Amino acid sequence: MKIGVCVGTDIEKMKIAKEIGYDYVESNSGDIVKATDEKIEEMKNIGIPVLTSNCFIGLRIVGPERDDEKISEYLSKLFERSSYLGLEYLVFGSSGARKKPDDMSLEEVKAQTVDFLKKHVVPNCEKYNIKIAIEPLRKAECNWLNTIENGVEIAEMVGSPYINVLCDVKHMHDGNDSLENITRYADKLIHAHTSNPLGDGEHKRIYPAVGDGYNQDDFILPCIKAGIPSCSIEADVIDFEQDAKNAFEVLKKYR
Repeated sequence: MKIGVCVGTDIEKMKIAKEIGYDYVESNSGDIVKATDEKIEEMKNIGIPVLTSNCFIGLRIVGPERDDEKISEYLSKLFERSSYLGLEYLVFGSSGARKKPDDMSLEEVKAQTVDFLKKHVVPNCEKYNIKIAIEPLRKAECNWLNTIENGVEIAEMVGSPYINVLCDVKHMHDGNDSLENITRYADKLIHAHTSNPLGDGEHKRIYPAVGDGYNQDDFILPCIKAGIPSCSIEADVIDFEQDAKNAFEVLKKYR
C-alpha cells in the first residue's frame, strides 16, 4: 500500500513529505483550480507524486442553486490540471455541494447526484482517465451519504468503472460504520483516509503517533485485505513537520 499525506497545494509541505519518505501527497481540488500556472508547475516539479486530491467541488450539485454551466467550466479546468499533475483519483466528499435541502426528498437528491456524476463527471473521467472516490461523511458534516454502503449505492446507480468509493476512518468511527464493510465492499473501494479518529479533546482527529491510543491495524489491515492501493493521512494539523514524521513512523510498516 502507498502511504501519503494531505498537503493541499502547500509547496513547503510537499517538500517535507518528500524528505520524510511518503510515497505521494494528496492535494485539494478547489485549490488546484485556483492556483496560478506557476504554482501548478512548481507542484509538478517537486518530485513527489500528487496522486489524488480532496474537496472535489464547492459548487452546489443538488437543489435549485445548481448551475450546470459553472459546474462544467470548473470541472473542465480541474480535470485538465489534475491530468497534467498526474493525479489518478479525485475524492468527492464536498459536503456543502451535495447537502440535501429541507424541501427535497432523499430520492430526489440521489437522482440529482447521479445525474451530476453521469452528465458532468464521467465524461471528464473517461477523457482524462481519472477515477472518482465518493467519500461518505459523518452526519455532523453531511445530512446524507454517511456510510460506505450509501456511497456504493450511488456508484452502482451511476454504473461507471470510474465512479468508486473511499473509506475514511474518522467518518466510519463517528458514524458507527462497521470496519467489516471495508472488505464487504472491496470491489468498489479505491482509496482510504486515516487518522487517529479519537482526537485529543481540542482537535476532532489527529495525526497517528506511537502510543496515541488508536491501533491503526484495525483500519489499515482490512484496507490492505480489500486491495485498496493507497491511504492518505487526513487530520487536523498542529505542527505539520512533526505530525508527519510521527505518523510516518506508525504507518511505514504498511507499505
